[in-house]
Amino acid sequence: MSTSDSFSNRKNIIWVYLSGAMALTFIVLLFLPDSGTGGATLSLYSTMLWCGLFGAALFRYLLKNTWVGFAAGSVAGMLIQIVSQMV
Repeated sequence: MSTSDSFSNRKNIIWVYLSGAMALTFIVLLFLPDSGTGGATLSLYSTMLWCGLFGAALFRYLLKNTWVGFAAGSVAGMLIQIVSQMV
């Protein structure tokens, strides 16, 4: 596999790992006290974005509709952010 095929290959797992690591980073920061990300509106957008990108990468890897994965990940990110405010 050449480097030009690394992005177009739908079965490249590296994008799932990278976006999942970033989504997990923002999720963990939501639950840490005094991390600076818990109460800001920016935390909602960043969590929705990274969870959405993770969902899109995962659905792309599973050969499903990427937009559905992005929407599902964004909704999951929003719900995680709401739960983090209640805890």
